Amino acid sequence: MDRKNNGSHSNTPEPIPHSFLDPLLATKFLPPTSSHKIIARPHLLALLNAGLRQRLILIAAAAGFGKTTLLASWIRSLPPGHPPVAWVSLDAGDNAPFRFWTYVLTALEHCQPGLSLLPFAALHDTPQPSWQTMITELINGLAKLRESLVLVLDNYEEITEPAIHALLSSLLTHLPPTLCVVLATRTDPPFSLARLRARAQILELRNEQLRATSEEMTAFLHDVMDLRLPEQNIQDVDARLQGWWAGMQMAALAVKGKAPPHDLLQVCQGNQPDLFEYLVQEVLNRQPEQVQTFLLRTSILPRLCNSLCNAVLEQQDSQLFLEEIERANLFLSPLDDQRQWYAYHPLWASVLRAQLEQTAPTEALLLHLRASQWYAAHQIRSEAIQHALQAHEWSWAAWLLEQIPSQDIWGRFKDALLRSWIEQLPREVVRERPRLCLASAQSLFWIAPPEVIESWVRDARSAWTRVHQREEQTGSVRGRYEPEAPTSLLGEIAALQATIASFHHGDAGATRAFCQEALTHLEEQQWRTRLQMTFAQARANIAQGDIERATQQLQAGLSRIKAEGDRVLESIYLCEAVWEKMLAGKLHLAWQWSQQAIHALQTLEGYLPAQVCWPYTYQARILHDWNRLEDPG
Repeated sequence: MDRKNNGSHSNTPEPIPHSFLDPLLATKFLPPTSSHKIIARPHLLALLNAGLRQRLILIAAAAGFGKTTLLASWIRSLPPGHPPVAWVSLDAGDNAPFRFWTYVLTALEHCQPGLSLLPFAALHDTPQPSWQTMITELINGLAKLRESLVLVLDNYEEITEPAIHALLSSLLTHLPPTLCVVLATRTDPPFSLARLRARAQILELRNEQLRATSEEMTAFLHDVMDLRLPEQNIQDVDARLQGWWAGMQMAALAVKGKAPPHDLLQVCQGNQPDLFEYLVQEVLNRQPEQVQTFLLRTSILPRLCNSLCNAVLEQQDSQLFLEEIERANLFLSPLDDQRQWYAYHPLWASVLRAQLEQTAPTEALLLHLRASQWYAAHQIRSEAIQHALQAHEWSWAAWLLEQIPSQDIWGRFKDALLRSWIEQLPREVVRERPRLCLASAQSLFWIAPPEVIESWVRDARSAWTRVHQREEQTGSVRGRYEPEAPTSLLGEIAALQATIASFHHGDAGATRAFCQEALTHLEEQQWRTRLQMTFAQARANIAQGDIERATQQLQAGLSRIKAEGDRVLESIYLCEAVWEKMLAGKLHLAWQWSQQAIHALQTLEGYLPAQVCWPYTYQARILHDWNRLEDPG
């Protein structure tokens, strides 16, 4: 403990605490050595060499990104003694200004004897250190040097004393070109760097530059950890860890000699004890309580912005937290140049979510619900649905799913995502909602056997009947997020049944009956469903051999579709026209239309829908009929 002055005169300057006169730790002046081979990073060493011409080299990155290792490797790569490097490894005990500057001046004195004599005198010759005199004497001494020096302050995030920050900032402002200061820190220093940036007197290396490349990761796993992994496994690990050196090492140690190498990706999920403990103890627990709370509660969000975080946390100052967390290099990266959207490192986010689950297991559900409501209010449907499902708010999630327009389900390319959402709902919830049953049938139309689709359509009819009867009994008064049964929905169900009857069974009678029922219930603006019936009727006429009438129906439907600009429906109709031309023996015309169908699908945004297989299948049959078996088409 420090001894305090117990003198009776209050105006007597406080003497230098005796603890500051204790011997200095010699190891704090030595760059740490590595227990294993260091992966060469020549591009970063070249950057650091170029940075020697600057006043400040700032290496600010999250824990475990190799800041100290890089600096130690760089120093050992320099020619012996050129330039001399003064190294100080800082810790929390160095937050007293006298102790901090004693270490700094001692490190400089080791490199350039006599440099620190006058600055030391300013600290020791008076009962109260003269900080400005000390800084002035140091700057004057540096200005007289003939050769340059490098001062490395490692672990600068440990320094929280404002007086130290102010003195270091003053030193950097007036620094002569004979000294380059290097700060390695997890957090940005709390003094302004704007002037240094404006004058191009600073080199900054951050997570983006320090993260391991795929080649470096491969070399580390092979040469250092002696793990032989397939290239695909390394790519999967890289996608998960995003170049995080510490995570890579701990994950490799976890599987080394204990599990098959291909289990490395599973280890990287963030639930391994060593990884979890490192990130919780070394990163999370070192943050102020308010920052910890913000990190844990926002970990449920794949992307973060000020407004969303405010809604989820029910507060109004989230932007300040986001900026502080980014400055602190807490594994938060901006997703746009305006820094409106951010994302956590995947491994960091998974650890935060696991910690939230441990400390507040029921809170996550409420946070997901708030996120869902925010996304719904901003018309971002996919995220609203996903968070509603994670909140286990089944009625709310089902209601959101029912708001998806039928044209975005029938024949669209997002049906796999839709099915995954519906499958996450309890089965009893889905079967009580006619629109969801119909959506299930529509999303399965191109990939499932007809009996599966028909089962969902029957469920849709049964659910519609129950909901309709309940509405009649209650006078059309529905509870919040309860299903509805408009008459037009019954028309959509009948239209899909007509399509199934024609497409899968070739049953012209059933097709026409279902079409007639649909027409009595559909509204005029439901033109897509009406085109669906035209498609079914054309199929039924083809089944009866009336190709001419089918052609007329398809041509009429195709004209309306092109006018509306619906590429998916256009491709469906074109494929049907291809089939009709093939039946009529008009193979060249069928080939031309199949090319148009492929073009319609290829001009869609995103990945190709399943329907693209149909025109290619037809082309294969045409090539077979032409005896061009080796032709790729």
